Amino acid sequence: IASDQGRITHKDPRCSAGAVAIAGAVALALRQEPVDGGAWLQELAGWAGSVDPEFGQHLVELADWLELPPEQAVQHIGPCGMEDGAWQPRRGITPFVVGSVLWSLYSFLRTPDDYWETLCTSIAVGGDVDTTAAMAGAISGARLGLAGLPRELTARLSDRRTWRLEELVGLAAECLAAAPR
Repeated sequence: IASDQGRITHKDPRCSAGAVAIAGAVALALRQEPVDGGAWLQELAGWAGSVDPEFGQHLVELADWLELPPEQAVQHIGPCGMEDGAWQPRRGITPFVVGSVLWSLYSFLRTPDDYWETLCTSIAVGGDVDTTAAMAGAISGARLGLAGLPRELTARLSDRRTWRLEELVGLAAECLAAAPR
C-alpha cells in the first residue's frame, strides 16, 4: 500500500521505496520490541529494496553511520542517491527522498526512546527540516505512544482548528482498528 501511495504523486521508484521505508519503520515501532538499528535497517532494506534495490542498499549502509555524530553522519547521508557533486553540505538535508528518509531514520534510531532528542537530531543539520521532523516524529510517536509525547505539544495540536487532539486520537484509533493484523 505504501508503494502504491508513493506512486500517486511521484513516479520515481525511489519515492515509493521511501514511503515503504517510513511505513515499515512505523510498523516496526508499533511492535514495542527493543530497537536494534541494524536489524531494523535490514528488514526495511528488504521491503524498500523490493521497490528500488539501490534505496535498499542505502538503508543497509545507514547502519554503519548510526554511531557517528550528526555533523559527520550528514556527510554520508546527505549525498545518498544524488548525482556526484549535487549535494551541498551547507544546505543540510535536501527534499530529495533518499537523504530525507535516511536522515529521519538516523534521527530516530539514535534515540528511539527520546522523542525530543529524535526531533532535535532531525532538524540539527538544517535543510528540509519540516519533512525530516515529520517522518522522524511519526516513527517516534508510534514507538512511544501518546503518553510518551510532550504534553505541551499535544495540547496545542490542531489541524486548522478543525481537528484537535481528541479528534485526531479518535481518527488514529479508527485507522489502527482498520489495519490488517
